[in-house]
Amino acid sequence: MNSDIHIKQISDINFFAALKDPWQQLLSESPTQSAFLSWEWLYSWWKVYGEHKKLRLITAWRGSELAGIAPLMLEKKSKFGVGLRVLTSLGTPQSDVGGFIYRAGDSEIVDRLFDDLIRNKSEWDIIELNEFLGSCLERTAMKQKFLRDLSPMIDEIKQHYHIPLEGSWESYQKSLPKKFRYNLGRAVRLAEEIGPVECKHYTGENMDEEVIQTIVEINRHSHYPRLYNLPIEQAFLKTLAHQMADANWFGAYLLFVNNQPVAYEYGFHYNSRFEDWRAGFDTRLSSNISIGKALAMMVIQACYDQTNTEIDFLRGDEQYKLEWKPAAREYANTRIFNTRNLSAAAAYQWLVNIKPRIRQFRARK
Repeated sequence: MNSDIHIKQISDINFFAALKDPWQQLLSESPTQSAFLSWEWLYSWWKVYGEHKKLRLITAWRGSELAGIAPLMLEKKSKFGVGLRVLTSLGTPQSDVGGFIYRAGDSEIVDRLFDDLIRNKSEWDIIELNEFLGSCLERTAMKQKFLRDLSPMIDEIKQHYHIPLEGSWESYQKSLPKKFRYNLGRAVRLAEEIGPVECKHYTGENMDEEVIQTIVEINRHSHYPRLYNLPIEQAFLKTLAHQMADANWFGAYLLFVNNQPVAYEYGFHYNSRFEDWRAGFDTRLSSNISIGKALAMMVIQACYDQTNTEIDFLRGDEQYKLEWKPAAREYANTRIFNTRNLSAAAAYQWLVNIKPRIRQFRARK
């Protein structure tokens, strides 16, 4: 084992701020590259949502060089009927991609990060590692480390859908089912009967408070009108836009019909991919128009034109995503239980033994 590796736990936001440049460099060499693992996203999230939580950035260093980061936070939660100290992925529950940050293939650093989590078991009852790529090195290491430590684990496996942007927009469009293509064209034609239809793209300095407020206003008439109602949610979007302005990562597409904004789709242009985070549309338009699908089509076409390599639909297995003939990746949420603590042992027994029996009993009634 390399004795030059040392671990530092960072819990102060000022030290977090100072990590920006080495964090960005390390992420550019990491096997999982996502805006959700960027310093900009996680630092913005912590500034807005970090109250009543404890920052736990577990960092690994080779000499003076940053070599690994486990971006985590510690919070007290009432889960499974008991109070627990939960060490979880920083950015939960808003983050759609998780993972550790390290140079690809550097298993020694990953091992040392997990060794530190085990060494500090007195601090936590449960570890929750959310949205880790199913095939990542971290999952291999965690299974070896925690099984050896006799800490039980529970996995929840899910799919993330994505569209590889291969060939041209025209060839991709032709690959879609004929009926679906017809419905997309019909949506645009029906919208054009109301007035001119235009999709506008905003990023960098153009992704300003006016654009964010337009998204908020559209959403007041969406299927989920409560989203963005809280000032803290709007503050997070504004903080993200500010932190990502120079890199042009945060981007939004707004659809205008007859010069009125009626739909939005936004996410992150990162590493030649568009991470399609959230979308919504004004439900006051006739449902026959399918304005959300119309905007989604325009976004995919724009991403082809911008020479992206992929659109990632991120979390969620909603049926509408399958209409676009996506590929899929396996992701996992993993809970690790410190059963040396009575509360964590009780939570584990509840999940593994008691809750399933209650469900079986109810199903028989």
